[in-house]
Amino acid sequence: MFRFRVAALATAIIVSPILTVAQGRLGDTFTPKLIPIVENIYAYEGSLELPGEEEIVRTNSLVIVTDGGVVVADGQDNPEEGRRMIRAIREVTDQPIRYLINASPHGDHVNSNEVFGDAIIIAHRNAREAVAASAANATGDAPRPTLPHITFDDKMILHVGGKTIELHHFGFGHTRGDTVVYLPDDGVAFLTELYFNGVAASLSEGYARQHLDTLRSALELDAEWFIPGHGFIDGQDASELRAGAERYYDNVKTIHDAVLRHVEAGDSLEKTLAEIDGDLGEFAEMPFYGFLKQGCISGTYRALSENR
Repeated sequence: MFRFRVAALATAIIVSPILTVAQGRLGDTFTPKLIPIVENIYAYEGSLELPGEEEIVRTNSLVIVTDGGVVVADGQDNPEEGRRMIRAIREVTDQPIRYLINASPHGDHVNSNEVFGDAIIIAHRNAREAVAASAANATGDAPRPTLPHITFDDKMILHVGGKTIELHHFGFGHTRGDTVVYLPDDGVAFLTELYFNGVAASLSEGYARQHLDTLRSALELDAEWFIPGHGFIDGQDASELRAGAERYYDNVKTIHDAVLRHVEAGDSLEKTLAEIDGDLGEFAEMPFYGFLKQGCISGTYRALSENR
């Protein structure tokens, strides 16, 4: 969600056809947990606390249990939260964790890499480059994540304990290196940070236009379950999660189109930031919009201005 340390999401009540009134806020109390999706496949909702925010964002991971070991897609924001996830995994299996997929290169998904021991870490080549750059530029106590061991370009397939696990890079999206993890035999797709469920869109790297194409490609997979990288999973059925992904697509498109109108009108970034809330309608009321607004709108504005 955020570059290599959390940086700028807001709060406001929202009632949508996807989230009930009770689920419309993420809340300030939360217990990380494993959530069964289908047999031997779990989502993990981890805890991510943002500076100045009372509500707790979920950083989500996918956990695949097989007779040949465990595969995890995306870690957590820090080693402590990573160890907490591993303890949860140990409650359902004693199989070793063989692979960790860095589906997003952002810190809240890779800062726990070090606690996965002998697991082989896999990422898209652009994601590895991003993690390496962050580690190289880190100063003081800033995280220096363990680098992925294996990279791929467009597609990679793992065969682990009878499970077929496809790794897809459909193009730029939330980052330059997003990986969609797809289990065709189980009808499950983990979309990492291409999709937040019930949380405002984050587009700080400036790939709003590409994000739309990449997310649409992911949603065309023959899956029943589409798992988000942030936001709600617990209590959501497959149809609600799919609807949440479509709503997130609409959120990204609304931001892209609104910022493009300002760019084409010759408006400055300052004017765009001042007026954009009214252009976004209900999406300006999404949880953490205020926290994400500056980076999201600025990144999109810069990219669209450069590409005119």
